[in-house]
Amino acid sequence: MSKNTDFEKSLNELEKIVEELQNGDISLDESIKLFEKGIELTNDCRKTLETARQKITSLTEEEQKNGDK
Repeated sequence: MSKNTDFEKSLNELEKIVEELQNGDISLDESIKLFEKGIELTNDCRKTLETARQKITSLTEEEQKNGDK
């Protein structure tokens, strides 16, 4: 599975978790488990976005250097 697919899957799963938590029809234990999973997914998404940001920054800087020649 590609990183893009993983990112999209993680976002979708995170949205479902938020909906379940907002619904409030689950036990405290299940809420805690979902919250923990949500934190993991958020961290994974943040890492993916940071990697993408670094790549974009690097490509932009490289393009600027090439444009100055």
